[in-house]
Amino acid sequence: MRKFYLLLFLLVFKIVSAQNSQLYYSGIFLNHKEKPQNFLKVLNKNSGVYELTDEKGFAIIAAKAYDTLVWNNGKNRLVVYGLSDLKTILENKIDKKRVENVRSKAYDSLVSKKTKDEFSIENSPQKLTVKSDKNFNSIRKLKEIAQDTFKLKRQTKTYLNFNGSFTTSFDVKSRNSVPQTQTQYVQGRSKNGQLVWQGPETNELFSFGPDISTLGFDNQSYEYDQNGRLIPLINENSPAKVYKNDLFKTTVGYNNQLRLSAFIGDNGYGYYNNDKFRLSLDLGQQKDQMYFIDHYNIINSFKTKLSTKILKYSLNFVFNYEENKAINSNRIGLFNRAYQNFLLTPISFSNSQNLLLSNGFQRSYSQFADNPQFLFDQENKYNYRDNRRQFSFDLARNWGDFRLNVTQSYENDYFWNLDSYKPSTYGFANGILNERSQNNKLYNSNILGTYSFGRYDFRSEVGFNHILNDRESNIYNNSNNKNYLYQRTSQDYIFNYKVDYDDYDFKAGANIGNAFYISNTSKENNYWLPKVGAYVTFEDIFNWNNINFKMLGTYTQLSSEPEITRSYASYGTTLFNAQDSHQYFPINEVETFKNLSNINSKEWKAGFVLSYRRNLNVEAEYFKRKTTNDIFPVFENNQLKLKNLADHTYSGYEVNFSYDNIYLDRDFRMNQKVSFFKYKDIVDRVNTGYNNLALSGFSDIYKTLTEGHILGVIMGSYFERNTNGELIIDEFGYPKKADGMKIIADPTPDFVLKFNHNITYKMLSLDINWEWKKGGQIWNGTQAVLDYYGRSQTSADERNIKNYVFQGVNSSGNTNQIPVDFYNPNQDVSENRWTRYGYLGVAENYVQKADYIRINNISLTAKFDVGIFKRGLGITFYVNNILLWQANKGADPNQNFYDFDNGRGLDFFNLPSYKTFGCMVSFQF
Repeated sequence: MRKFYLLLFLLVFKIVSAQNSQLYYSGIFLNHKEKPQNFLKVLNKNSGVYELTDEKGFAIIAAKAYDTLVWNNGKNRLVVYGLSDLKTILENKIDKKRVENVRSKAYDSLVSKKTKDEFSIENSPQKLTVKSDKNFNSIRKLKEIAQDTFKLKRQTKTYLNFNGSFTTSFDVKSRNSVPQTQTQYVQGRSKNGQLVWQGPETNELFSFGPDISTLGFDNQSYEYDQNGRLIPLINENSPAKVYKNDLFKTTVGYNNQLRLSAFIGDNGYGYYNNDKFRLSLDLGQQKDQMYFIDHYNIINSFKTKLSTKILKYSLNFVFNYEENKAINSNRIGLFNRAYQNFLLTPISFSNSQNLLLSNGFQRSYSQFADNPQFLFDQENKYNYRDNRRQFSFDLARNWGDFRLNVTQSYENDYFWNLDSYKPSTYGFANGILNERSQNNKLYNSNILGTYSFGRYDFRSEVGFNHILNDRESNIYNNSNNKNYLYQRTSQDYIFNYKVDYDDYDFKAGANIGNAFYISNTSKENNYWLPKVGAYVTFEDIFNWNNINFKMLGTYTQLSSEPEITRSYASYGTTLFNAQDSHQYFPINEVETFKNLSNINSKEWKAGFVLSYRRNLNVEAEYFKRKTTNDIFPVFENNQLKLKNLADHTYSGYEVNFSYDNIYLDRDFRMNQKVSFFKYKDIVDRVNTGYNNLALSGFSDIYKTLTEGHILGVIMGSYFERNTNGELIIDEFGYPKKADGMKIIADPTPDFVLKFNHNITYKMLSLDINWEWKKGGQIWNGTQAVLDYYGRSQTSADERNIKNYVFQGVNSSGNTNQIPVDFYNPNQDVSENRWTRYGYLGVAENYVQKADYIRINNISLTAKFDVGIFKRGLGITFYVNNILLWQANKGADPNQNFYDFDNGRGLDFFNLPSYKTFGCMVSFQF
């Protein structure tokens, strides 16, 4: 029994000893250059224990199975297993040799005869140089470079590969929402207390006539309507019909893209993919249908790229060619004009019956209006063309830590417009035609040299960058026989120093530099444009595994000038009031880009990035950009000029949250991203005499440059109010329109929130992109004009309202008690609710919220294996720009005034946006 207890005690002691025994991992660790290095710090992230390597890069470190070892400042990682105890590791380090028989040279000389192998390599006086190739299977060349010294080159295996892809897609486009117009009341007005239809020959513009259900056709010859004139409906006459006059249609477009790539390589370095020469071709054709009748554009493109290496230089040659031709462009506002006349055409007039009258003039519902189809009718098939040619050359070479990159590019762009209105067009009785051509020549040279030095954990880099831009633009208008020639040569010299420090879980870096800006069109050059940036990164912060935190900030000064290839002719809209917009026909360009001071800016950015396991990220950034001497267009002495007029500050912040690679199952994965963006741009100073300058719009409603306000706030007419904010009611019982103009709206949103969702299940992938814009305002001038002419649904619904009392006070301060009829047939049409204030009404009354929630894109993609091509076939179904909800009544609030970039917030017959349904098929081979 005593022996049994003794054995049990020994067994327990053995098990406990085994449980507490320490295991180790051993091996040779390489630095970032893949070479063994002494004193290399190897860290066990799980236990915090670290060891230093010996002179041969060998180290022994305590570890447990599946611990993570890191070295080279965390850039190299290893999960260990197959551990051993220390005794075994040390024994394996000792060379073991078998005991050999003791042999005597004297004995060997007696029993054997030494033979000399004259062909032995060991005994050969000849040798190979260290520059000879190694690891060869076959020899290409053996060359004697000195006596008994040879250089050997391997026989490499060369290969030629081809690959490519073909993508084809088609899409169906239809218009999005348009303002609601009435289909009840015909062209006409009140006369002698009665509502009377007045035909096109009367040049009536208003649709304040009788209800169409009370009218019929007289079936007599009438060149404005093949059914005859309208008369009161009696049994013998056929009832009048509502003409729809639709200007839009559902269209189908296509896009084909063929990409081919060929490359030649060899196994010169032991790898199969050592490319020596690569050539790629990209051919494309696209037909983009507009939603207007018979309007489209065709784009043909050709792109090629050649990449190769010659004498350790990496060379890239790129040539791109693209041509585009379109039925029409919108440079003169043609599309907006046709859209405006489409909405204003009375329901009792058909635009499609005929385009011309017997006298050869256009057939329209009034000589003070146009037939949209007459505006689109043209002799030439294409009134717009452009072609672009671009050639670029890139050279790169490394000499150890020094790198040189040289890029040269040349681009030639040609644009041609034939803008015209035929005789009898409203505003151009004799017609007008202008052939405009613009030829741009753009040359860019970029030379960048960098030199790196220091240790792998404390690395520095100095760089010099020289950028040369030579731009020339030549614009010719044949209607005034005037040629505009602009030329600018600018240079940027950028000096930069960058340093990075890497110590495992802590990283930091800084960037400091200065730039020069020199230009032949600027009043003065700028030689002090500093920039400073820094970042700090903490990995596994607070010892929380896989949680990293990065802080960064930058300060930058820039100097720039307005782009000379940009046309400012569209600023001509500000010369007209809205009612005279039919006279808009831009011809005048900016006189010169010279003798202007640079646009200088100072920008601050600060932010942080918080990440967890590299798939959960939160990024936030605050930015502020102070711009001084900004340049704006003005008309002076009937000339379009550019002037340095104002300072303004653009500031805001952006927050992004992303959660990628969320695995709900082995084949079910999701990616999510949310972006929050908020900004404002405040005018700090305006030059004397230019406060309240119009930036875009018309002379009676425009976005303005006003000191102390947001850049681009909207200025227009408004109602008069007392000190308590109450409306002043005039002697006729209507709110009183104040004299002059004031700021009535701000297009800047409170914030923009964007969402991106990606869901992948096996071969299927679903992408959804949508956004919510909160706040901001828009002036709905389209609604104002439709109200004025009686074409809006609002004017139809409310024209029979009687004895309405507006809330407010009269000039004596007493509460208003005067009842009014919105439309009294006993009064002239100009005195009703919608016409009494004029063409645009009171602009303040048409300011609406610009909020919207929009689904920008939904796409479903499936990828299939085809033969040897894995996931070679892809099919995508998509729908773009589905507007779910908008606060304003009218067109998409994202559409711009006359398609101008700076026209956001003004809606004057802005074109509706597209709704697109499509399918794309791609095959990779």
